[in-house]
Amino acid sequence: MTTICTLLRRGSRFTAAIALVALLAACSTPADSGADSGGNSGGGTVAVTDGAVELSAADLAFDANVIQAPAGEAFTISFTNNDTAPHNVAVYVEQGGDEIVKGEVINEGQTVEVEVPALDAGEYFFVCDVHPDMTGSVVVEA
Repeated sequence: MTTICTLLRRGSRFTAAIALVALLAACSTPADSGADSGGNSGGGTVAVTDGAVELSAADLAFDANVIQAPAGEAFTISFTNNDTAPHNVAVYVEQGGDEIVKGEVINEGQTVEVEVPALDAGEYFFVCDVHPDMTGSVVVEA
């Protein structure tokens, strides 16, 4: 009888350990998800193609945290709000720096075109002014 009880206790400990590992895995953020630990930025990079780039917001995050653009060429950000909260997208020289362009605040299901003037090569900052934890970079390359 003692052997059976010992096996049952070991089996229940093993089952509990497996359940704990599964729970921790379900609650963690995958390393390749692109989530930014400093804020609510989505992951990935979108590139300006033919003078335009698409960006969206959902779950208080942008779907990309980097916009790649060519130097010296104006481009349009087609910004869609797929969230229940209002959002905008604005581009600044740097975080807390001078505004380059500020898109209007839009509600769920709306899209706005934000015209970004030609920029010199370098890195710029974009943000939702309504939710300042939603951020990203505009990387402009020659």
